[in-house]
Amino acid sequence: MNDNGFILTFDSFLGVVLLFFLFLASFFYISQVNFDSWNSIDLIDLARDELTVLEKNGVFENAILGNSSELIRQNINSAPNPICFEASIFEDNAITSPVIIATKTGCDKTSESIFAVNRTIVVNNNNDINFYLVKMEAWHK
Repeated sequence: MNDNGFILTFDSFLGVVLLFFLFLASFFYISQVNFDSWNSIDLIDLARDELTVLEKNGVFENAILGNSSELIRQNINSAPNPICFEASIFEDNAITSPVIIATKTGCDKTSESIFAVNRTIVVNNNNDINFYLVKMEAWHK
């Protein structure tokens, strides 16, 4: 009787069992991954994108010239539902109190993770150039 077939079968069975345990251990460790850090990166990118779009479309300049937050609010209300934004505009010499604040409708700042992005903009008002700091905050509902 030839025993070579048994050894090959036992080797392949042992290999399949080891491979199964390797996959099981891999899935266990993958299931322990926390995606909060990825969410924070996404929120920062979304806030930066929203800030860029509003600046390039002249929304901030028109809001400052009209002294109204309504135009900003209309634009940030079009963001996806679970994401909240708040835009605050400060004069360059008074960065402690904003001149305009616009928060997305239905959003409260109750999140533990709020991420902010800042940008300086220049507004030309009848050949009078003024600098403003815009702070865009983003968080999940």
